[in-house]
Amino acid sequence: MPAAAPLYPDDAVLLAPLADYTDYPYRRECRRCGCHFAFTPLVDAGCLAMAPHKAQLDLYRGPDEPWLGVQILGARPDFFEEAIRIVNDHAFDVLDFNLGCPMPKVVNRGAGAALGANLPLALKCLEILVRRSRFPVTAKMRVLDAADPEPTVRFALALQDAGIRALTIHGRVAKMIYAGPVAVKVIRAVREALCIPVIANGGVFSRADLDALRTATGCGRVMVARGSIGNPWIFRELTAAAGTPPPAPVTQADVCEVLEREVRGMVELCGENLAFRCSRKIILSLMKGRGFHHELKTHVSQLHTIADFSAFLTALHHDFEPVPVTA
Repeated sequence: MPAAAPLYPDDAVLLAPLADYTDYPYRRECRRCGCHFAFTPLVDAGCLAMAPHKAQLDLYRGPDEPWLGVQILGARPDFFEEAIRIVNDHAFDVLDFNLGCPMPKVVNRGAGAALGANLPLALKCLEILVRRSRFPVTAKMRVLDAADPEPTVRFALALQDAGIRALTIHGRVAKMIYAGPVAVKVIRAVREALCIPVIANGGVFSRADLDALRTATGCGRVMVARGSIGNPWIFRELTAAAGTPPPAPVTQADVCEVLEREVRGMVELCGENLAFRCSRKIILSLMKGRGFHHELKTHVSQLHTIADFSAFLTALHHDFEPVPVTA
C-alpha cells in the first residue's frame, strides 16, 4: 500500500492552536497576511463531552477558510469517545492531540504535558482518536529532556507507531513553560528518527528566527505560536519567498484597521456580550509596544458594546499620527 501523502508541504508555516486567541476573526487576519495552515483554539475534551454548546465558538470554521485543524486536550478516554463524535460532525483537515500544554491547571489533572510522563495513558487516548476520527490524526508534544534526545525520540516513535500522521515538537521541557533556549538538537534527533513529518515549534518571532530554527533542526515545517499574538503581520515575513524585500513597517493605522475587523467579526460571530469578553486580550495584544498611551489601554476593560468600541477606536485614531512601528 502506498504511503499517505504528507499533510503539509516541506516549507509549511503553521499557526498554532492558541487558547483565547485563534478564533475565526483572529485567523482571518493572519490569513490576510499569508497564513494558510491554521488551528482552532485548543478544545477541552471534557468540556466538549459535558457541555458541547460551550465549545461551539471554538469549533467554528469560516466559509472562506481553505484549511483548518482542530486540537483537542484531555486525559480521560471516556471523554474522548464522546468528544470525537461531536468533532466528527464538523469539517476539519486535521485532528491534533495536545500532549504539550504546560499550564498548571492542565498538567495538574494529568493532561497536556503531563502525558509526556504517562505513555500508556497517552497511547490509550490516542488509540481512540485514531480509531474514531474521520480526520487524519496528528500530535503536539514537548521535548522530555533538553539535553538527552533519547526519551523524546522513544516517546515520539510510540506515537508514530500508534498512527499519527505528523508530529509537532515544542523545544522546551514543560517546567520551562516558554522560557529558555529551544532544544534544537532534540528536535533534530526526532526528525531523523521518524518517517512522518516533524514540525518544529518554539521561539519564532521573526524571519531570522524561522530560518535559524529550520537550519538547527532540519525541519522545513515550523509552527508559530506566541510570535503571532498581537502580530498577524508576522506571516507576511514568514511566508515570503527567500530574498524578498522586507514588508513595509506596520503603522498605528494598520493596527486600528485590524482591531476594527477583529472586534466587529467577533460581535457578528457571538454577539456583543461574549465578543467583548473574548476580545479584550486580543485588543491589548495588538496595542502592546506600539506607542499607545497607558490611559487608553486601561479603557479596554470598560468596552462592553459596539458603541463603546467605536468611541475607543476614534480615540486611537485621533490621538496619534500614523507613524511606523515595528511588527
